[in-house]
Amino acid sequence: MKKFLLILSLVVFAQTLSAQGTVFDEKRTIYKREQSFGLVVHTRGWGLTYRYGQYTSGFTRRTYEVELVGMKHPKEIKSFSSVFDNSNGYVYGQLNSMLIIRASVGNHKTFISKQSVRGIAISSIVNVGLSLAYAKPVHLEVIKLDSLDGITSAVEKYDPEVHTQGDIIGKASWFRGLFSGKFYPGVFLKAGLNFESSRDASRINALEVGGVFDYYFQKIPMMANEFNKPYFFNLYVSLTFGSKKTE
Repeated sequence: MKKFLLILSLVVFAQTLSAQGTVFDEKRTIYKREQSFGLVVHTRGWGLTYRYGQYTSGFTRRTYEVELVGMKHPKEIKSFSSVFDNSNGYVYGQLNSMLIIRASVGNHKTFISKQSVRGIAISSIVNVGLSLAYAKPVHLEVIKLDSLDGITSAVEKYDPEVHTQGDIIGKASWFRGLFSGKFYPGVFLKAGLNFESSRDASRINALEVGGVFDYYFQKIPMMANEFNKPYFFNLYVSLTFGSKKTE
């Protein structure tokens, strides 16, 4: 709920800034291509995005996009050790952290130009593509009992059959076990609205809002329970910056 309110706040803030801008007479320049980079925040995490577009007409372009985002499970609840005050927080029952790489092709169609509404161009976005999820095993710092040294600690891959909450001190470094994960292929559909506003017609300063539906060919074991699913639906907001070229 807090993330959704954050998304709404970003939208309202961007609209307020655009309302204060100056309306300009955009030259009827014929652009051939564009590219943009940006930050995306969605209801279960955040990530980075890159988009390359080729104009097929003055108001439409074919886009190619790559995204790298993190994905949290909706049932995650952060816990802390009841024994160690300075321990790192961890999610009890979390088997894997998940990263998603998306590659897609889409259509970007402008239906309101910058001359129409306060210098804002409004476009529809529809992308389809391949989604590759990477499930990285979670490692925890746990208590170990040694007959010689007494109570010590060690970093181990989380095993729900072995580790209880009383054994766990906290979460280990996210990079522990980085290359020991597993890939899960899938597909996705993305749709949204893009609001572009810039005093320079050749520059891209855009806010985009929409939704993404990811579907994988098997359940992804994010948690050690029955709540794992092969699909995810998320709302997102992205802020992108880039440029348009005439050649």
